[in-house]
Amino acid sequence: MRIDDETWRQLLAPDGTAAASKFQRNFVRAAVARVTGTRPSLMHLTLGQAASVFDYIGESPAKLNAGGRGEAGVEKAGVIAQWTLLGLLLMVVTLSSPAGILLAAGIVGLIFLMRKRRRRRQAWEDETWSGNSDVPSPTPDVRTGVEVSGTATPLHPVSVEAATAASRRNHAKTPKGEPYRMSLGRPEWPNVEVVGEHAYGEGIRAALRASGALTAQRSEGEAESLQVELVAEPDNPYDSNAISVRWNGRVLGYLSREDAVRYAQPVRRIIASGLVAASSARIWAYDEGNQLRARVTVALPEPAMIAPLNEPPTGVNTLLPWGSGIQILKEEDHFDVLSRYVPSEGIGLLFVTLHKEIYTLKNGTQRPFVEVRLNGERVGELSNVTSAHLLPLLDHTEAVGETALAYAKITGSALAAQLVLQAAKATEISTAWLVTGPHTAPKLLPTATEYVVPPAYVK
Repeated sequence: MRIDDETWRQLLAPDGTAAASKFQRNFVRAAVARVTGTRPSLMHLTLGQAASVFDYIGESPAKLNAGGRGEAGVEKAGVIAQWTLLGLLLMVVTLSSPAGILLAAGIVGLIFLMRKRRRRRQAWEDETWSGNSDVPSPTPDVRTGVEVSGTATPLHPVSVEAATAASRRNHAKTPKGEPYRMSLGRPEWPNVEVVGEHAYGEGIRAALRASGALTAQRSEGEAESLQVELVAEPDNPYDSNAISVRWNGRVLGYLSREDAVRYAQPVRRIIASGLVAASSARIWAYDEGNQLRARVTVALPEPAMIAPLNEPPTGVNTLLPWGSGIQILKEEDHFDVLSRYVPSEGIGLLFVTLHKEIYTLKNGTQRPFVEVRLNGERVGELSNVTSAHLLPLLDHTEAVGETALAYAKITGSALAAQLVLQAAKATEISTAWLVTGPHTAPKLLPTATEYVVPPAYVK
């Protein structure tokens, strides 16, 4: 399990609760290290933040007060015991041999080195994780695990009610049968090199000028986030697997032969399904007048992450925009379901649906959370913190009669599987997206060994 920086910023958002004690901080650090393999510093951790971290990694916040942690007297005794044991250790080492003084000095030096290293780590955490979250996280009471504050922020800048009404009005206006532009480079920086740019200077110049990046000869220009299409060319006389990268119908270059082989099947499947294989590109060029020196790169995920392994469910679904990864909890309890979808490559993409469910605590308090289902079967749930980021969105989709559909990345083997949700949070959704639903998932042809695509080669 990995906790990304954005999640840490949300977990460590200021919450007004008291500071966690030294033993509580170290207990949280050790728990995070067991789950992620990395031990954070967390010198400024509060009780509310500690509870949120525990909730996110699947631990009970009640453990923060177990064993006397948080009790001033117990912790003071523990500190005294620690220093006493260290003093005894240094005394024994010093008296045990002639080299004991050097060994004791080495132990003390190592302690100071570790403290210095932790301070550097803390400085990095303060700089990287100090951002405030737009959505307040629910803060559980560390004694009971019950949420005592925090409600999900309404969708901004329009209210749920207004967006719901507008969405209903626009349902009838959704065009039917038009190609769905399927971005292959959803979360990626342009990472794949395009070849043959020298032969397509006219198209590259046109793209740069249209973006205002190239205004005169003997000048340098750069354009980012350029929307391009990947076009399979089965009639290409030089390579039947050729895939050109085009902007407004103009060829900018080609994927290399090696990359064309890797991406041929997923790109052809998209085109054969009546869709457009779309991505973003970056162009750098220097116009020398009679010659253009250019470099084009295009954003592409791994081939296995282009097309979902399953079909979207029937009914009225709306596909949430791609977002940063969110760890799905308790997927290990549903390996009997997930094992049927783990691909031979060990990684793949799935469609999952998100549902608002209610969990009733022992004291009768009801806590909403997000349940994740795969083809109608439960495969996990989100933590309290991450559920709070998506519940306003689920309230909206439910109000307009839609089921929230999202992408999820599955990794695993015949022994275990892990599921990571790739969905935008409520605060990341634009007003335009809310009022133009439903956003149907792309419908692809079934998996096949070969797809028929039209000739597309241009000289």
